[in-house]
Amino acid sequence: MSLNPSRPSSSELVELHVFYVPEGSWNYQLNTISIQVVNKFISAGFIRVSPQLTLQALRLRLGEFLGEDAVAEKFLFLKCIGNNLAVVKEKQESELKLKSFAPPYVCNTILNLH
Repeated sequence: MSLNPSRPSSSELVELHVFYVPEGSWNYQLNTISIQVVNKFISAGFIRVSPQLTLQALRLRLGEFLGEDAVAEKFLFLKCIGNNLAVVKEKQESELKLKSFAPPYVCNTILNLH
């Protein structure tokens, strides 16, 4: 249990690995990124967040996690669809919770940002 009642304890948080996607990785015709180029992604570090937080809520708080110079509007959330990573639509950001980006729902605890 956390000493600060407004802050969840560590055991209640999920750890997500955040990546920047380098230029040239994007398939603009299909609006996807092949999972084969994941090894070219650049790590931005790990964030610990509540699994109940929505992607939209995380977008509003990205500066807290990645530094104030992170411009939330320039980030795209990506989700694995088959052999590709596809953009999560804006409407889905308000519906999808971060728990769907963490085990057991995905193999890797990564949150991809472009």
